[in-house]
Amino acid sequence: MSGKQYSTQDITNGVSNSIKHTARALFRGITHKRRLDGIDAKIVISGTRGKSSLTKWTHDILYDREYDVMAKITGNNPITVHNTVKKPILRGSRVRLYENARELSQHTPKDVMILENQAISPYTTRMFNSVFSHPDVVVLSNIREDHLSTLGADRYKVARGLVRAIPEGTHVVNAEQDPNLQEYIETEVERRGATVSHVSVPDKYANIPGIESVYALNEILRAIGLNPLSDDKLAVYRKKMSVEWTRLSNGRIHNAAEVNDVQSTEMIRQALVSKDPSIGKITPFVYLRGDRRGRTVSFLHYLTELYEDGAIDDVHIAGETTKAFSQKADFPVIIHDDTKDPADEVLGSLLAEERPVIIMGNTVADWMRDLERAIDARTVDTDQLVGLTRGEKSEQQPVVTR
Repeated sequence: MSGKQYSTQDITNGVSNSIKHTARALFRGITHKRRLDGIDAKIVISGTRGKSSLTKWTHDILYDREYDVMAKITGNNPITVHNTVKKPILRGSRVRLYENARELSQHTPKDVMILENQAISPYTTRMFNSVFSHPDVVVLSNIREDHLSTLGADRYKVARGLVRAIPEGTHVVNAEQDPNLQEYIETEVERRGATVSHVSVPDKYANIPGIESVYALNEILRAIGLNPLSDDKLAVYRKKMSVEWTRLSNGRIHNAAEVNDVQSTEMIRQALVSKDPSIGKITPFVYLRGDRRGRTVSFLHYLTELYEDGAIDDVHIAGETTKAFSQKADFPVIIHDDTKDPADEVLGSLLAEERPVIIMGNTVADWMRDLERAIDARTVDTDQLVGLTRGEKSEQQPVVTR
């Protein structure tokens, strides 16, 4: 027999280390569960869009009512907020579920814990709920196509992936407004031994993008036995959801990349265009990510519909998989190389088309942060627009394909 020979002492040490590792893991698990048991109300914000805002708003409302409250907000700049004190969440190259236990150990509230669940996959969503949060209430902000790559092939399968992660005995606040999805979610939730209440949005506000998050606030408060907000206070949050063009010295732009799903993006486009009947077409810019192929396919289909409807003439793109995207597109595509082309020059070429610009797709990238800074640098107050002339066209010559 060949190979390394192990002594009795080596085997003993290996077994001992394994036992110690297992014991430490069990101890951490028991300690984490005790921390969770000591919190009066535990809320998980799940779904697709608007999770971070909903998490922050719920924290702020409860803090204003003098509760000891902690919120963990993920996304572009992950933070933990404990009674309004913000602490950045330090991450390595990979995001691990165990960070939830670590953050709770450092910021344990007495009254309310609110955790945003990124819903990366059915497994992580289920583990997040059953092991790391033990929620009393799970909020579904909405069901969009953003998670097609990881949770399912259509919105119903995305909903199923989220709902099947609901622990028995939990109450679900469902803010998704599609009546067919509401019925599906209710059936699946009850099958899990949980209960559900649906968020109702007044018809006169139904066209505001993301408005379901505002009216979810009162359902969340009711679910933990608290009085809802008055309509005057809801009006403050409604105003936050209003979408506006950002006025630049030589055009106007709206950055919708943070919503990064086609349903929400289209709601924003319709809301923006409705504010100005003179707008005929827009110039879309889409930033692509190689690890979000389902999202890329969704935007390809969405932009095809806009092109066929005459809402756009071409599409500007940057990021990863740009060549594959342009080859599959049935509309003119202008490719920008984010490894070579400065964000400010790309912004100049977008504005040179002399149409309103909407940024779409993805936002988590250093180059996109540069683009945000370039937009900020060109932003002017409305009263400064008088007398300004249209800017010259950019000298940049991007690649144009069909």
